[in-house]
Amino acid sequence: MTSSGDGRAYGSRPGTWDPELVEVGAGTPAGELLRRYWHPVARSSDATTRPREIRALGEDLVLFRDASGAPGLLEPRCCHRGTSLYFGKVEQTGIRCPYHGWLFATDGTCLDQPCEPDRGRNRDSYRQPWYPVVEYHGLVFAYMGPPDRQPVFPTYDVFDDLGDDEEVVIIDHFAFGGPTEAPCNWFQTHENAMDAYHVFILHNAISGPQFDPRLDIWPRVDWQRHDWGVTCTQDRELDDGTTLHRVTEIRVPTVRVIPTPTLSVLGRTNNLSWALPIDDTHTRVYAMVRKPEDRPPQGLPVYGEGKSWFDLSEEEHQRFPGDYETQVGQGPITLHSTERLASSDRGVSMVRRQFVDQVRIVADGGDPVGVSYDPADANVSVMAGNFIVGPDTDLAAIPLPESLS
Repeated sequence: MTSSGDGRAYGSRPGTWDPELVEVGAGTPAGELLRRYWHPVARSSDATTRPREIRALGEDLVLFRDASGAPGLLEPRCCHRGTSLYFGKVEQTGIRCPYHGWLFATDGTCLDQPCEPDRGRNRDSYRQPWYPVVEYHGLVFAYMGPPDRQPVFPTYDVFDDLGDDEEVVIIDHFAFGGPTEAPCNWFQTHENAMDAYHVFILHNAISGPQFDPRLDIWPRVDWQRHDWGVTCTQDRELDDGTTLHRVTEIRVPTVRVIPTPTLSVLGRTNNLSWALPIDDTHTRVYAMVRKPEDRPPQGLPVYGEGKSWFDLSEEEHQRFPGDYETQVGQGPITLHSTERLASSDRGVSMVRRQFVDQVRIVADGGDPVGVSYDPADANVSVMAGNFIVGPDTDLAAIPLPESLS
Protein backbone atom coordinates (compact mmCIF):
# COMPACT_ATOMS: atom_id res chain seq x y z
CA MET A 1 0.00 0.00 0.00
CA THR A 2 1.05 3.60 -0.54
CA SER A 3 0.94 5.78 2.58
CA SER A 4 0.99 9.53 3.01
CA GLY A 5 1.59 12.15 5.70
CA ASP A 6 3.85 10.88 8.45
CA GLY A 7 4.11 7.39 6.96
CA ARG A 8 1.36 5.63 8.89
CA ALA A 9 -0.51 2.80 7.21
CA TYR A 10 -3.88 4.46 7.74
CA GLY A 11 -5.39 5.62 4.46
CA SER A 12 -2.90 3.76 2.28
CA ARG A 13 -3.99 2.82 -1.21
CA PRO A 14 -3.83 -0.86 -2.26
CA GLY A 15 -0.80 -1.82 -4.33
CA THR A 16 -0.84 -3.37 -7.78
CA TRP A 17 1.38 -5.70 -9.78
CA ASP A 18 2.72 -5.37 -13.30
CA PRO A 19 0.72 -7.78 -15.51
CA GLU A 20 3.46 -7.76 -18.17
CA LEU A 21 5.70 -9.52 -15.64
CA VAL A 22 3.42 -11.91 -13.80
CA GLU A 23 0.40 -13.08 -15.81
CA VAL A 24 1.00 -16.46 -17.47
CA GLY A 25 -2.36 -17.44 -18.96
CA ALA A 26 -2.98 -17.94 -22.67
CA GLY A 27 -3.78 -14.64 -24.38
CA THR A 28 -2.05 -12.45 -21.80
CA PRO A 29 1.00 -10.56 -23.08
CA ALA A 30 3.46 -12.30 -20.74
CA GLY A 31 1.72 -15.65 -21.23
CA GLU A 32 2.19 -15.38 -24.98
CA LEU A 33 5.90 -14.63 -24.53
CA LEU A 34 6.29 -17.66 -22.26
CA ARG A 35 4.54 -19.84 -24.86
CA ARG A 36 7.28 -19.16 -27.38
CA TYR A 37 9.75 -21.33 -25.41
CA TRP A 38 10.08 -24.94 -24.20
CA HIS A 39 9.26 -25.48 -20.50
CA PRO A 40 9.93 -28.41 -18.16
CA VAL A 41 6.56 -29.71 -17.01
CA ALA A 42 7.52 -32.91 -15.16
CA ARG A 43 10.26 -35.38 -14.38
CA SER A 44 10.61 -38.18 -16.93
CA SER A 45 9.77 -40.57 -14.11
CA ASP A 46 6.36 -38.87 -13.80
CA ALA A 47 5.42 -40.01 -17.32
CA THR A 48 4.14 -43.55 -16.83
CA THR A 49 1.31 -45.78 -18.00
CA ARG A 50 -0.74 -44.25 -15.18
CA PRO A 51 -1.99 -40.82 -16.37
CA ARG A 52 -0.78 -37.87 -14.29
CA GLU A 53 -2.40 -34.47 -13.89
CA ILE A 54 -0.08 -31.61 -14.87
CA ARG A 55 -0.64 -27.85 -14.59
CA ALA A 56 1.60 -25.46 -16.52
CA LEU A 57 1.13 -21.84 -17.64
CA GLY A 58 -2.36 -21.93 -16.13
CA GLU A 59 -3.47 -24.93 -18.23
CA ASP A 60 -4.57 -28.32 -16.90
CA LEU A 61 -3.11 -31.24 -18.86
CA VAL A 62 -2.64 -35.01 -18.65
CA LEU A 63 0.80 -36.58 -18.99
CA PHE A 64 1.29 -40.26 -19.80
CA ARG A 65 3.72 -42.66 -21.45
CA ASP A 66 2.31 -45.19 -23.87
CA ALA A 67 3.44 -48.80 -23.75
CA SER A 68 5.89 -48.21 -26.58
CA GLY A 69 7.71 -45.68 -24.34
CA ALA A 70 6.60 -42.42 -25.98
CA PRO A 71 5.42 -39.61 -23.64
CA GLY A 72 2.26 -37.67 -24.43
CA LEU A 73 0.74 -34.44 -23.10
CA LEU A 74 -2.95 -33.89 -23.87
CA GLU A 75 -5.81 -31.74 -22.70
CA PRO A 76 -7.70 -33.85 -20.16
CA ARG A 77 -11.21 -33.16 -21.48
CA CYS A 78 -11.98 -35.77 -24.15
CA CYS A 79 -12.97 -34.15 -27.45
CA HIS A 80 -15.87 -36.63 -27.75
CA ARG A 81 -18.08 -36.18 -24.69
CA GLY A 82 -15.85 -34.33 -22.29
CA THR A 83 -14.87 -36.79 -19.58
CA SER A 84 -11.32 -36.66 -18.23
CA LEU A 85 -8.56 -38.72 -19.76
CA TYR A 86 -7.00 -38.77 -16.29
CA PHE A 87 -9.13 -41.89 -15.86
CA GLY A 88 -8.10 -43.30 -19.24
CA LYS A 89 -6.31 -46.56 -19.92
CA VAL A 90 -2.84 -46.32 -21.47
CA GLU A 91 -2.17 -48.84 -24.22
CA GLN A 92 0.59 -49.67 -26.69
CA THR A 93 -0.08 -46.72 -28.99
CA GLY A 94 -1.88 -44.16 -26.83
CA ILE A 95 -4.51 -43.49 -24.17
CA ARG A 96 -8.09 -44.77 -24.35
CA CYS A 97 -10.96 -42.71 -22.98
CA PRO A 98 -12.82 -44.57 -20.19
CA TYR A 99 -16.25 -43.37 -21.38
CA HIS A 100 -16.62 -44.66 -24.95
CA GLY A 101 -13.17 -46.07 -25.65
CA TRP A 102 -11.80 -43.57 -28.14
CA LEU A 103 -8.05 -44.11 -28.43
CA PHE A 104 -5.72 -41.12 -28.85
CA ALA A 105 -2.05 -41.21 -29.80
CA THR A 106 0.53 -39.01 -28.09
CA ASP A 107 -0.01 -36.38 -30.81
CA GLY A 108 -3.78 -36.39 -30.24
CA THR A 109 -4.59 -38.41 -33.38
CA CYS A 110 -7.71 -40.54 -32.93
CA LEU A 111 -6.77 -44.16 -33.66
CA ASP A 112 -9.91 -46.06 -32.69
CA GLN A 113 -13.63 -45.44 -32.00
CA PRO A 114 -14.97 -48.85 -30.95
CA CYS A 115 -18.63 -47.75 -30.75
CA GLU A 116 -18.65 -46.30 -34.27
CA PRO A 117 -19.19 -48.20 -37.58
CA ASP A 118 -15.95 -49.83 -38.71
CA ARG A 119 -14.41 -48.56 -35.45
CA GLY A 120 -14.54 -45.01 -36.74
CA ARG A 121 -14.93 -44.39 -40.46
CA ASN A 122 -14.36 -40.68 -39.86
CA ARG A 123 -11.94 -40.92 -36.98
CA ASP A 124 -9.29 -38.99 -38.92
CA SER A 125 -11.46 -35.88 -38.55
CA TYR A 126 -11.20 -35.99 -34.73
CA ARG A 127 -8.14 -34.96 -32.75
CA GLN A 128 -7.54 -34.49 -29.05
CA PRO A 129 -5.77 -31.17 -28.27
CA TRP A 130 -2.11 -31.92 -27.47
CA TYR A 131 1.32 -30.38 -27.01
CA PRO A 132 4.68 -31.64 -28.33
CA VAL A 133 7.14 -32.89 -25.72
CA VAL A 134 10.86 -33.65 -25.59
CA GLU A 135 12.78 -35.54 -22.90
CA TYR A 136 16.17 -34.23 -21.83
CA HIS A 137 18.31 -35.61 -18.99
CA GLY A 138 15.35 -36.72 -16.90
CA LEU A 139 12.89 -33.89 -17.57
CA VAL A 140 9.88 -33.70 -19.88
CA PHE A 141 9.71 -30.37 -21.73
CA ALA A 142 6.63 -29.07 -23.56
CA TYR A 143 6.13 -26.42 -26.19
CA MET A 144 2.75 -24.75 -25.65
CA GLY A 145 2.89 -21.98 -28.25
CA PRO A 146 1.86 -21.37 -31.87
CA PRO A 147 2.85 -24.28 -34.16
CA ASP A 148 4.38 -22.04 -36.82
CA ARG A 149 6.72 -20.47 -34.24
CA GLN A 150 7.96 -23.66 -32.58
CA PRO A 151 11.72 -23.25 -31.99
CA VAL A 152 14.34 -25.97 -31.93
CA PHE A 153 14.71 -27.59 -28.54
CA PRO A 154 17.74 -26.08 -26.75
CA THR A 155 20.38 -28.22 -25.07
CA TYR A 156 23.14 -26.88 -22.79
CA ASP A 157 26.86 -27.44 -23.19
CA VAL A 158 27.50 -27.93 -19.47
CA PHE A 159 25.65 -31.26 -19.75
CA ASP A 160 27.46 -32.47 -22.88
CA ASP A 161 29.99 -35.29 -23.06
CA LEU A 162 29.27 -36.98 -19.73
CA GLY A 163 32.05 -39.20 -18.46
CA ASP A 164 31.48 -42.85 -17.59
CA ASP A 165 31.51 -41.95 -13.88
CA GLU A 166 29.15 -38.95 -14.22
CA GLU A 167 25.39 -38.55 -14.12
CA VAL A 168 22.76 -35.83 -14.40
CA VAL A 169 20.17 -35.68 -11.63
CA ILE A 170 17.06 -33.57 -11.14
CA ILE A 171 16.32 -31.69 -7.92
CA ASP A 172 12.94 -30.02 -7.54
CA HIS A 173 12.76 -28.73 -4.01
CA PHE A 174 12.36 -25.01 -4.09
CA ALA A 175 15.78 -23.27 -3.97
CA PHE A 176 17.45 -26.53 -2.79
CA GLY A 177 15.58 -26.16 0.49
CA GLY A 178 11.80 -26.13 0.59
CA PRO A 179 8.76 -27.92 -0.82
CA THR A 180 8.46 -28.75 -4.50
CA GLU A 181 5.85 -26.05 -5.09
CA ALA A 182 5.85 -22.43 -3.93
CA PRO A 183 2.50 -20.62 -3.49
CA CYS A 184 3.61 -17.45 -5.25
CA ASN A 185 4.16 -16.00 -8.70
CA TRP A 186 7.11 -17.34 -10.66
CA PHE A 187 8.70 -14.00 -11.44
CA GLN A 188 9.37 -13.03 -7.82
CA THR A 189 11.31 -16.28 -7.46
CA HIS A 190 13.09 -15.85 -10.79
CA GLU A 191 14.47 -12.32 -10.40
CA ASN A 192 16.05 -13.35 -7.10
CA ALA A 193 18.97 -14.78 -9.11
CA MET A 194 20.09 -11.20 -9.87
CA ASP A 195 19.74 -10.05 -6.25
CA ALA A 196 23.38 -10.47 -5.27
CA TYR A 197 23.32 -8.74 -1.89
CA HIS A 198 20.64 -10.92 -0.33
CA VAL A 199 23.21 -13.73 -0.07
CA PHE A 200 25.23 -11.71 2.43
CA ILE A 201 22.22 -10.51 4.42
CA LEU A 202 19.69 -13.35 4.23
CA HIS A 203 21.91 -16.40 4.02
CA ASN A 204 24.92 -15.20 6.00
CA ALA A 205 24.08 -12.42 8.45
CA ILE A 206 20.67 -13.71 9.55
CA SER A 207 20.94 -17.47 9.29
CA GLY A 208 24.71 -17.85 9.61
CA PRO A 209 27.08 -18.81 6.77
CA GLN A 210 24.98 -21.54 5.15
CA PHE A 211 27.21 -22.37 2.23
CA ASP A 212 30.91 -21.43 2.38
CA PRO A 213 32.75 -18.93 4.65
CA ARG A 214 34.18 -17.20 1.58
CA LEU A 215 30.69 -16.01 0.72
CA ASP A 216 30.71 -14.09 4.01
CA ILE A 217 33.07 -11.58 2.38
CA TRP A 218 31.33 -8.46 1.06
CA PRO A 219 31.62 -8.54 -2.75
CA ARG A 220 32.14 -6.03 -5.51
CA VAL A 221 29.10 -6.52 -7.73
CA ASP A 222 28.35 -5.63 -11.32
CA TRP A 223 25.55 -6.54 -13.70
CA GLN A 224 25.65 -6.83 -17.48
CA ARG A 225 22.79 -7.08 -19.97
CA HIS A 226 23.23 -9.43 -22.93
CA ASP A 227 20.99 -10.17 -25.89
CA TRP A 228 19.83 -13.37 -24.18
CA GLY A 229 19.64 -12.25 -20.52
CA VAL A 230 21.49 -10.66 -17.61
CA THR A 231 24.62 -11.70 -15.72
CA CYS A 232 25.86 -10.71 -12.30
CA THR A 233 29.55 -10.84 -11.36
CA GLN A 234 30.58 -10.85 -7.72
CA ASP A 235 34.25 -10.50 -6.79
CA ARG A 236 35.50 -11.33 -3.29
CA GLU A 237 39.15 -10.76 -2.37
CA LEU A 238 40.46 -13.77 -0.44
CA ASP A 239 43.16 -13.82 2.24
CA ASP A 240 45.69 -15.53 -0.04
CA GLY A 241 45.58 -12.67 -2.54
CA THR A 242 43.34 -14.46 -5.05
CA THR A 243 39.81 -13.42 -5.99
CA LEU A 244 36.64 -15.48 -5.93
CA HIS A 245 35.02 -14.42 -9.20
CA ARG A 246 31.43 -15.68 -9.14
CA VAL A 247 29.09 -15.32 -12.13
CA THR A 248 25.35 -15.97 -12.12
CA GLU A 249 23.03 -15.58 -15.08
CA ILE A 250 19.40 -15.31 -16.07
CA ARG A 251 18.26 -16.27 -19.56
CA VAL A 252 14.96 -15.14 -21.02
CA PRO A 253 12.44 -16.29 -20.08
CA THR A 254 12.75 -18.75 -17.14
CA VAL A 255 16.32 -20.09 -17.01
CA ARG A 256 18.58 -19.12 -14.12
CA VAL A 257 22.10 -20.41 -13.65
CA ILE A 258 23.33 -20.16 -10.07
CA PRO A 259 26.61 -22.03 -9.56
CA THR A 260 26.74 -24.07 -6.39
CA PRO A 261 27.01 -21.75 -3.36
CA THR A 262 28.90 -24.42 -1.45
CA LEU A 263 31.77 -23.63 -3.87
CA SER A 264 32.33 -27.38 -4.13
CA VAL A 265 32.49 -26.98 -7.92
CA LEU A 266 35.03 -24.51 -9.28
CA GLY A 267 35.04 -23.42 -12.90
CA ARG A 268 31.89 -23.35 -14.96
CA THR A 269 28.65 -24.31 -13.28
CA ASN A 270 27.52 -27.90 -12.93
CA ASN A 271 23.83 -26.98 -12.67
CA LEU A 272 21.06 -25.01 -14.31
CA SER A 273 17.43 -24.49 -13.35
CA TRP A 274 14.10 -23.45 -14.79
CA ALA A 275 11.16 -21.81 -13.08
CA LEU A 276 7.90 -23.40 -14.21
CA PRO A 277 4.98 -20.96 -13.90
CA ILE A 278 2.25 -23.37 -12.83
CA ASP A 279 -0.21 -20.49 -12.88
CA ASP A 280 -0.20 -16.89 -11.66
CA THR A 281 0.20 -17.85 -8.01
CA HIS A 282 2.13 -21.15 -8.00
CA THR A 283 5.67 -22.00 -9.09
CA ARG A 284 7.85 -25.06 -9.39
CA VAL A 285 11.61 -25.01 -9.91
CA TYR A 286 13.46 -27.83 -11.69
CA ALA A 287 17.25 -27.93 -11.26
CA MET A 288 19.46 -30.12 -13.47
CA VAL A 289 22.77 -31.06 -11.82
CA ARG A 290 25.83 -32.78 -13.34
CA LYS A 291 27.89 -34.67 -10.80
CA PRO A 292 30.11 -37.70 -10.17
CA GLU A 293 28.00 -40.79 -9.55
CA ASP A 294 29.53 -41.38 -6.12
CA ARG A 295 28.87 -37.87 -4.72
CA PRO A 296 25.72 -36.01 -3.59
CA PRO A 297 24.58 -33.11 -5.79
CA GLN A 298 25.42 -30.41 -3.23
CA GLY A 299 24.61 -29.70 0.38
CA LEU A 300 21.29 -28.19 1.35
CA PRO A 301 21.38 -24.99 3.45
CA VAL A 302 22.07 -25.70 7.12
CA TYR A 303 20.28 -23.71 9.81
CA GLY A 304 20.57 -23.51 13.58
CA GLU A 305 21.58 -26.74 15.33
CA GLY A 306 22.47 -28.34 11.99
CA LYS A 307 18.87 -28.64 10.80
CA SER A 308 17.67 -28.66 7.22
CA TRP A 309 14.74 -26.55 6.03
CA PHE A 310 12.42 -29.53 6.43
CA ASP A 311 13.35 -29.97 10.10
CA LEU A 312 12.52 -26.41 11.19
CA SER A 313 9.56 -25.55 13.41
CA GLU A 314 7.38 -22.56 12.56
CA GLU A 315 9.29 -20.46 15.09
CA GLU A 316 12.60 -21.56 13.55
CA HIS A 317 11.38 -20.60 10.08
CA GLN A 318 10.95 -17.09 11.53
CA ARG A 319 14.40 -17.14 13.12
CA PHE A 320 16.15 -18.64 10.09
CA PRO A 321 14.32 -17.41 6.98
CA GLY A 322 15.61 -18.43 3.57
CA ASP A 323 14.69 -17.97 -0.08
CA TYR A 324 11.35 -19.73 0.32
CA GLU A 325 10.21 -17.56 3.23
CA THR A 326 11.31 -14.25 1.70
CA GLN A 327 9.93 -14.93 -1.78
CA VAL A 328 6.64 -16.50 -0.69
CA GLY A 329 6.49 -13.78 1.98
CA GLN A 330 6.01 -11.20 -0.79
CA GLY A 331 2.49 -12.59 -1.24
CA PRO A 332 0.88 -14.68 -3.99
CA ILE A 333 1.85 -11.92 -6.45
CA THR A 334 4.16 -9.18 -5.25
CA LEU A 335 2.87 -5.60 -5.46
CA HIS A 336 5.29 -3.76 -7.71
CA SER A 337 3.68 -0.37 -7.18
CA THR A 338 4.58 -0.33 -3.47
CA GLU A 339 8.27 -1.21 -3.92
CA ARG A 340 11.00 1.35 -3.33
CA LEU A 341 13.93 0.04 -5.37
CA ALA A 342 17.49 1.18 -4.63
CA SER A 343 20.92 0.94 -6.28
CA SER A 344 21.46 -2.64 -5.08
CA ASP A 345 18.36 -3.66 -7.06
CA ARG A 346 19.92 -2.77 -10.40
CA GLY A 347 20.09 -6.39 -11.55
CA VAL A 348 16.45 -7.00 -10.68
CA SER A 349 15.44 -3.89 -12.61
CA MET A 350 17.47 -5.02 -15.63
CA VAL A 351 15.75 -8.43 -15.65
CA ARG A 352 12.32 -6.81 -15.45
CA ARG A 353 13.01 -4.32 -18.24
CA GLN A 354 14.39 -6.99 -20.55
CA PHE A 355 11.43 -9.29 -19.94
CA VAL A 356 8.92 -6.53 -20.65
CA ASP A 357 10.86 -5.61 -23.80
CA GLN A 358 10.42 -9.18 -25.04
CA VAL A 359 6.73 -9.24 -24.08
CA ARG A 360 6.19 -6.23 -26.30
CA ILE A 361 8.22 -7.66 -29.18
CA VAL A 362 5.99 -10.75 -29.22
CA ALA A 363 2.85 -8.60 -28.91
CA ASP A 364 4.03 -6.73 -32.02
CA GLY A 365 4.42 -9.99 -33.95
CA GLY A 366 8.17 -10.48 -33.56
CA ASP A 367 10.34 -13.31 -32.29
CA PRO A 368 11.80 -13.01 -28.78
CA VAL A 369 15.44 -13.52 -27.88
CA GLY A 370 16.81 -17.00 -27.35
CA VAL A 371 14.59 -18.81 -29.86
CA SER A 372 15.96 -20.30 -33.05
CA TYR A 373 14.52 -22.36 -35.88
CA ASP A 374 17.93 -23.63 -37.00
CA PRO A 375 19.04 -26.98 -35.51
CA ALA A 376 22.64 -25.73 -35.72
CA ASP A 377 21.79 -23.25 -32.93
CA ALA A 378 20.30 -25.84 -30.57
CA ASN A 379 23.30 -26.12 -28.21
CA VAL A 380 23.57 -23.22 -25.75
CA SER A 381 26.81 -22.15 -24.03
CA VAL A 382 26.56 -21.22 -20.36
CA MET A 383 29.01 -18.84 -18.69
CA ALA A 384 28.08 -18.95 -14.98
CA GLY A 385 30.52 -20.43 -12.50
CA ASN A 386 32.85 -20.04 -9.52
CA PHE A 387 36.37 -19.02 -10.54
CA ILE A 388 39.44 -18.54 -8.35
CA VAL A 389 41.71 -16.11 -10.18
CA GLY A 390 45.14 -14.67 -9.43
CA PRO A 391 45.89 -11.15 -8.24
CA ASP A 392 47.06 -10.07 -11.69
CA THR A 393 44.06 -11.45 -13.59
CA ASP A 394 42.06 -8.93 -15.58
CA LEU A 395 38.57 -10.01 -14.55
CA ALA A 396 37.02 -8.20 -17.49
CA ALA A 397 39.22 -10.23 -19.83
CA ILE A 398 38.07 -13.68 -18.67
CA PRO A 399 37.04 -15.29 -21.98
CA LEU A 400 33.43 -16.21 -22.54
CA PRO A 401 32.34 -19.35 -24.36
CA GLU A 402 32.50 -18.77 -28.11
CA SER A 403 28.75 -18.26 -28.57
CA LEU A 404 28.70 -15.53 -25.89
CA SER A 405 31.68 -13.48 -26.97
